[in-house]
Amino acid sequence: MLKRIRIKGYKSIQEMDLELAPINILIGANGAGKSNFISCFKLLRWMMQSPGQLQFFIGKYGGANSSLMKLGRN
Repeated sequence: MLKRIRIKGYKSIQEMDLELAPINILIGANGAGKSNFISCFKLLRWMMQSPGQLQFFIGKYGGANSSLMKLGRN
């Protein structure tokens, strides 16, 4: 069981460090990133089940531009 997850630069999630419990509930406004958080687990599962196929996963879910956060200087 995962006890902690750290996500950085994935879709709308700039940076997140979260300790997980046996049961977790996601609550948030529309557009807060709940679906992107769940999508991260799809990516992890894909990487475990299909090593070497990351390019296919990213292409299937909208390409790198929709999967990776663009960080720039302000």
